Amino acid sequence: MQRRRTESHPHDEPRERPTPPVVRPSTVPEDALCSVFEVRSDRAGMRLDRWLSLELTRLTRSRAQEIVSHFAFTAQGVALGPSHRVRAGEVIALYRPRWEEPPAPREVGLLYVDDHVIAVDKPAGLPVHPTAKYHHNTLTSVLAERFPEERVVLAHRIDRETSGVILLARSREAERRLKQDFAERRIEKTYHALVHGVVAQDHQVIDAPMCLHGGDVGVKMVVRPVTRGGMPSVTRVDVIARLDGFTLVAAHPETGRQHQIRVHLAHVGHPLVGDKLYAHGDEMFLACLEGPPDEARMRKLLLDRQALHAAEVTLTHPIEKTPLTISAPLPADMRAFCEERSATASTVPRNGDTPTR
Repeated sequence: MQRRRTESHPHDEPRERPTPPVVRPSTVPEDALCSVFEVRSDRAGMRLDRWLSLELTRLTRSRAQEIVSHFAFTAQGVALGPSHRVRAGEVIALYRPRWEEPPAPREVGLLYVDDHVIAVDKPAGLPVHPTAKYHHNTLTSVLAERFPEERVVLAHRIDRETSGVILLARSREAERRLKQDFAERRIEKTYHALVHGVVAQDHQVIDAPMCLHGGDVGVKMVVRPVTRGGMPSVTRVDVIARLDGFTLVAAHPETGRQHQIRVHLAHVGHPLVGDKLYAHGDEMFLACLEGPPDEARMRKLLLDRQALHAAEVTLTHPIEKTPLTISAPLPADMRAFCEERSATASTVPRNGDTPTR
């Protein structure tokens, strides 16, 4: 792990404290679980039910309305309704009856730490934020336990099934600058992905506009021309290792669309190994929402998660203004997949290695 303690200056902010505890309403059952959210500025003005359906992406709008009608409150314990318009920075407390939460890995490695920035290696299967299924087994919960006296804020997100580097801020100024740099595409991200088929080109640029599909699966994206609503989307792809029927690639997204790498690689005929939605379709995706894939589905999926790993981020330190590159080693499941399919040790990245572009 990289570790550096920055020098202290008179104008440095004091270490941020966590958000104060919310007031628990007397009408809420004692064993109800509480999730606390802070409204992002780009979602200010939305109806509360619409906002919640975006925060908990597996919720339908009707289910979000039902939850909001019974279990949404302000930080002061005042009940909110579905039509409430959320404000930037507003704290929303969501109480839900306790449910049996699925297991998830909670071993999160520290990759880098200084007085303003933390980088962690998120394991595949651990959601970043609370969802319709997860509350305790989330990255935010793990970090609250590890840094109990601090306000540690995620600067960006990756999917539950994706592993790898995530950046966090330890001060409000670092948070503001990191989020701005992500929004303005000043932070370069490299992902490693295992895909079906042997990719012929060593280097390629996939330029394919994307938008929401609009079908039964609300999160599904599709390639569509700009003239039909597609948003410009570009991914650079480099081959790392050609395997027996598969390829390990490095993907560098130049835009930040939802599911961009997965959609683009499927678009050129090389969907990700284990990608339930873009490699195997809506039926497989919806079936796996109900629980882990059974033996028959695993024979098709080959891995129990999409083989996508956030391998590296390169940025300018938000406070010190110095270059910073943080890498996460290829996880064991993806490395084992490569080794079982005749990859040589010289072509597959070793732990801690990131291939030269």
